[in-house]
Amino acid sequence: MMNMKPFHDRIAEEIVEPMLDFMKECGEDAEFSADDVERCRQILAAYVDALGALNTPADEAIMAQVERAVLALNDLNEATDYALIETSERESICMLIQDAAVECGLKADVDDVTGEWREW
Repeated sequence: MMNMKPFHDRIAEEIVEPMLDFMKECGEDAEFSADDVERCRQILAAYVDALGALNTPADEAIMAQVERAVLALNDLNEATDYALIETSERESICMLIQDAAVECGLKADVDDVTGEWREW
């Protein structure tokens, strides 16, 4: 079973903290809430936990988890009028999703596993 703690740490440090910092900087002008950030954290945490729980991580099973997470993030970002996931967050989220998929055993040579479904 994979150790998913490093990925949970990255979610907190590379994605959640910068989003919350940006939200604080914007003050009342922030276009998303702490609840939106928490929902993003939950989606990404569920993704890495699902990968960690795969008994025999075939590419199809890994990519099914990628698709589920990306579609959930699409919905969340749309609900914030596309304000939640900006360029820096997009890069951090894509790298996290990609790195976790590869760490889990993804064999396909894909530069961006999120590209097929990502709308952010």
